[in-house]
Amino acid sequence: YRNEYLLQSFKELNLNPKILQAITELGFEKPSPIQEQALPILLGDETDFLGLAATGTGKTAAFGIPLLQKMDTTKRGVQALILCPTRELALQVSGQIDLLGKYKDIQSVAIYGGASYGDQIRGIRRGAQIVVGTPGRIVDHIEKGTLELDGIETVILDEADEMISMGFKDDLENILGNVPAGMSKTWLFSATMSSEVRKVADKYLHNPKQVQVNRKAVSYTHLTLPTNRE
Repeated sequence: YRNEYLLQSFKELNLNPKILQAITELGFEKPSPIQEQALPILLGDETDFLGLAATGTGKTAAFGIPLLQKMDTTKRGVQALILCPTRELALQVSGQIDLLGKYKDIQSVAIYGGASYGDQIRGIRRGAQIVVGTPGRIVDHIEKGTLELDGIETVILDEADEMISMGFKDDLENILGNVPAGMSKTWLFSATMSSEVRKVADKYLHNPKQVQVNRKAVSYTHLTLPTNRE
């Protein structure tokens, strides 16, 4: 069913004016269905979150806006980790985070295989608050000691089903297992709810609020999601 109250504008969200200015400049007007459903939840009380939404539905802003809104710019060090299946998506997400966060002075660094470790390490040391990366390369940096997870407050799995189908499940579990327990919240986004995605969600998400958006309709449920969606 559709919520009776639907978000008509980003201006209804009581956002930091610096973030609202960036949203306006990017030409975002009316929130997309996933943004309409996820933003009020993720901007509210701290919670784990499970969102089912296809690629191209506006997921990056759905998690990027609340992430930036809640981030403490006076703190140094990495506060958020966004995991993506491919370097292309990591670069795209990092670019959008930088655009949304530019007036709030929040920066991200993209970390992925096939690129120089040196540049990535410099990006982390320069004070990026958000690391966006592919699971394999993130694990490499954790093992090298060049990426510390002690200060992580939010972990976002973007396109979790793709990461698992590409063979990153062990890396995901390694990363999630390295994040300080009870200190951070986990937001998982996936286009489908396979049994493997469900296992990861059940293991690492605690009482998550859940939203499902498919292309034709918007539905919202607190408790159950179908185990498979064609």
